[in-house]
Amino acid sequence: MFILKIAVLYGYLPGTHYQSLVVKEDDAIGIEGGAHAAWLVTNAIDLVSRGDSSVKLEERYDSSIVSKIHRSYGHSSNESLASEQDEHTGAITEVLSTTAVPLLVDNDDDVEEEMTINNGDTTEDTVMKRKLRTWVNSVNDQLDRMLSEMVSDKSTSAVSTAVSNEWSPGRIRVFGRITITQKKFNAQTDVTNRRIDYCFPASLIFTTDRDRFANNLPDVASLQEYCDEFKSFPPGNKPVLARTDSGYIRPSDEMLTYLLTMKKVMRRIATQVEELADAGSKLEKEFNQTSKRKKKKKKKQRKRDNKGTTSRDDASSNKPSKVDKQPSIYPDSKPSPSPKTTTRLLKRKRFHNFSPKRILAHNHLAYRRVDRIFHRASIRLQDEISTTTIKNRPFIVFSLTGDMFLHEQAVHIMGLLIAIFRGVIDEDIIDCMFDENFTSLVPAPPAPHFGLLQGEATYMTMEGKMQKILNARRCDKYNGFGNEDVVSSVEEWEVSLLQDVAKTWLREGEAADGTLNSETQWIDNVLMPWSKKTNELLKLWRASKTTDVTSFLPPLSSVDPSVPQLYEKVLYYLREADKSGRWPSTTPGRQLVMLSTSNEGQQANLSMASLSLSLDRRYSAYSFKEGEGGASGSFSVGAMPGEQPKANLLFPELVKAAFELEVALCPDRPPSSTIAINRNAAFRPHTDSGAGAGQSTSLIVGLGHYNGGELVVEGEKKDIRYSPIEFDGWKQRHWTLPFGGERYSLVWFTPKGCEGMRGIDLEL
Repeated sequence: MFILKIAVLYGYLPGTHYQSLVVKEDDAIGIEGGAHAAWLVTNAIDLVSRGDSSVKLEERYDSSIVSKIHRSYGHSSNESLASEQDEHTGAITEVLSTTAVPLLVDNDDDVEEEMTINNGDTTEDTVMKRKLRTWVNSVNDQLDRMLSEMVSDKSTSAVSTAVSNEWSPGRIRVFGRITITQKKFNAQTDVTNRRIDYCFPASLIFTTDRDRFANNLPDVASLQEYCDEFKSFPPGNKPVLARTDSGYIRPSDEMLTYLLTMKKVMRRIATQVEELADAGSKLEKEFNQTSKRKKKKKKKQRKRDNKGTTSRDDASSNKPSKVDKQPSIYPDSKPSPSPKTTTRLLKRKRFHNFSPKRILAHNHLAYRRVDRIFHRASIRLQDEISTTTIKNRPFIVFSLTGDMFLHEQAVHIMGLLIAIFRGVIDEDIIDCMFDENFTSLVPAPPAPHFGLLQGEATYMTMEGKMQKILNARRCDKYNGFGNEDVVSSVEEWEVSLLQDVAKTWLREGEAADGTLNSETQWIDNVLMPWSKKTNELLKLWRASKTTDVTSFLPPLSSVDPSVPQLYEKVLYYLREADKSGRWPSTTPGRQLVMLSTSNEGQQANLSMASLSLSLDRRYSAYSFKEGEGGASGSFSVGAMPGEQPKANLLFPELVKAAFELEVALCPDRPPSSTIAINRNAAFRPHTDSGAGAGQSTSLIVGLGHYNGGELVVEGEKKDIRYSPIEFDGWKQRHWTLPFGGERYSLVWFTPKGCEGMRGIDLEL
């Protein structure tokens, strides 16, 4: 059987548990999310290709292939959970690549059928359109059968009758297919732009507190008046004025100003074109341009190698290049213009604060491009399915577009926007969260996940190569998913999905004042606790912009300089190692997670640090200011996989005393194989590389005469000065607070590959 590679356009909405009504059971519960929906679609296509619908769904399940399906919002090739699609989210449209039998026009029955249906029109295009519609309907019939099997399985589930009556396996629809003409097409990696939508009630950003963000709020006396002022317009259409009992109205100037203020806030989060103002940006731009030139050169070389060099090529290769040409002998000739120097660039921002527990500030994936955040639509539910207190309640759809979204990035951006719009925090928090010089982790609050939908993905490069439209938009230039049947079907599907998401917000009911209980629960349990902590961080950030953060620490004279007897020996050898001038340089990988300040006072940003890592640059431990992050750096002693640390031979007394200290501090702890020794090192939020072995936790303690410098583990501050603590350094994010004075720290651990090794047994 001849098989074609095809691209399929489809959409889906997870089952009822997406709406937080049912806890997942062991039995089938419906569409779980993107990977599961893609698996269902590929199986339905396979069944249609085979002409077999008798095989039950559970008999076909193979978990090993679910994550290997190439789709618009997949993440399998990135090898990182940081780019994984959010759990239990739906998609208005998504594209996947798979295989299927071709749609052929090869018998007289097809022609006769089309003559009857289309008034004698028997063109191949018309026949193929009908065959495509038939194929789409067949696949959707198979998907309906699969979902009905899930309903049948669910009827035996041990859940309450009330919940069972409301349970749904979800929704999924295929809209079309096209033949792939590019062998290397990948529905995931070839995406040039993605859109994510978030639907939420307008009441969630309503507040009457005019001393905060809402000082531009229209002069309304109630939530109902506020809701009535919102324009209603469906996705992809121009706004239509909101309708009330008295007819159509124009939103007030105050409401338009309010919406414009929101738009300005959203632009502050989006990626902007900026001047090359700092050394890091210039170095980054130069590095990227050099990389592009190298790629072009390699590409041209491969083409020459594949085609072979002809005599004509040899002749042309002897021609002088433009650079080698002699200047003109004519006096009126103008000199060649000098190469244009680019002074602006699209500068990506660090979004590590918007993807908790998945990505860190120094990870290259944290630098993402968010092109635009905009108000895509406002929809209203009919009163009979809406609530009784607020009539014609509006639901807002905000859209985010960008290259690739991190796990939970969209819901955290939305949570932050709602927090600002409600006035629980100042919009300056945006600058704080993107400030590379502010080392504290400032996580954004996650908005409820059930408002999130994957919008669509675009494939501009591949569309040009294949001359086919790969997303649902009207276009007469190429064939593909741009025909009227597909586009109109997707538009109807999108409205119905947004209606379903809007209804989800209503499931928990409403209070007497018209606010939804689902809103109140999120505000009380997530937003307000977050704002209390984050407002304190915002105060610290503002103070750091005007003066040295260490000036807010208690005076060093207030810190007891005495050293507990248990630590005297180790501290003596630490100070001797520093005085010796032989303190080892910090490795590039560890430099990347340290806040380093040079003797000239210029702080190295993460862009420069990343490039330094790629170039394997090392800096002397004594090239940094005393008392600042990075001064004297960080190195390891003990046992390591592979080559052993050179510091073992440089400071044998220190190594021996440090391992003895671990035994004295924690006699019941299995002795570690390795110690990280830090002097005046301020670390950014990070997790330790590799994995632990032999013990599940690291042990850390601080020594020296310093103030501040607490260790923060997943937001919990811990004073480690002569007070050891254990924590999971491989899984828990941790960082250092600002400090002043002389600060050493020792971290005992056993990396993977050193199982069974005990540093205390080393012969030095």
